[in-house]
Amino acid sequence: MKVVFCWAEPSGYMAACWRALAARPGVDVHIVLPQQLFDWQENRFGNELDGLSNELFSRKDPNIEAWLLEAVTRQKPDVVVVCGWIYWPYTRLVRAPALRDARMIMGMDSPWRATWTQRLARFRLASTLRRCSVVVTAGERSATYARQLGVPDKRIRSGYYGFDYNRFGRVAESRTATGWPRQFLFLGRYVAQKDLGTLVAAYERYRTLVSDPWGLTCCGDGSEGNLLANHPGVVDIGFKPPGELPDVFRSHGAFVMASYFEPWGVAIAEAAASGLPLICTTACGASVDLVRPYYNGVAAAPRDVEGLARAMQWIHEHESELPAMGKRSHALAEAFSAESWAARWHNYLLESLEMSTE
Repeated sequence: MKVVFCWAEPSGYMAACWRALAARPGVDVHIVLPQQLFDWQENRFGNELDGLSNELFSRKDPNIEAWLLEAVTRQKPDVVVVCGWIYWPYTRLVRAPALRDARMIMGMDSPWRATWTQRLARFRLASTLRRCSVVVTAGERSATYARQLGVPDKRIRSGYYGFDYNRFGRVAESRTATGWPRQFLFLGRYVAQKDLGTLVAAYERYRTLVSDPWGLTCCGDGSEGNLLANHPGVVDIGFKPPGELPDVFRSHGAFVMASYFEPWGVAIAEAAASGLPLICTTACGASVDLVRPYYNGVAAAPRDVEGLARAMQWIHEHESELPAMGKRSHALAEAFSAESWAARWHNYLLESLEMSTE
């Protein structure tokens, strides 16, 4: 079975998933993705696609639709997977007559928010979604959106994301060797949706609630990094390449993410696999899959400074319970390992071959 993934950008977590899928008997994987995003990623992350069959293109190419159609049809795919509908040349592939014999799978991670744009998308995307045998969602919130778009339940599947569980899972086994670290960690891009303002405000409030506060490490970079400057206890360590992230997780005692919009949140899964208790907002899609309140973490409402501060305080005051909570996080994350991702996607691919198209 030949499957072509038309993706937005390379990443370490997706590369791990594609490799696991390509390792399964009878599956031939090929990836198509934009060159300019790849150049940015390569400079900072290394070539994550080494060993994977792939082709790169420039979004600036005026003939990109023709190039994409030729590149995909040349592979003679049994199944084509497109990552949502934001990039229209990909969605046009779904309806291309030259690919009429291929099955189509749509991936989506956007949660249902009941906006007018989302309501009107049902009509804009109707013919595209009818052509898809399967729609794979990132969780129940995006599955709700799929239903609002008119996709029947029999065509909806879950588990859009996976990650390199083995890379981070080893961290969980070594953290307690030197005592539990008394340090919070945020890891992610420094952009508006991560709501660093709320994170810092909540952390400052937390420091007033306890006598010996933990520190807060922030790992990443972006346009809003200035929000982290000049706050007692906050340390900005900047961007770290994927190979260094396990050590970053190892030296911290709890993970916190304050996003007001987060379709899923792979960093939350990586933190869970690393054996960390989790604090995040309910806006994070992964909170549904990976956070069980006061079992392995605490969830707060988005933009709720007081609620997020109380979550940090609760973690602080239950230090003796944190190793057990971390083990529970570690167990919950395994369902999203690259190997688990490959197993479910392999079955989704086989199911799509058995389903009818429009």
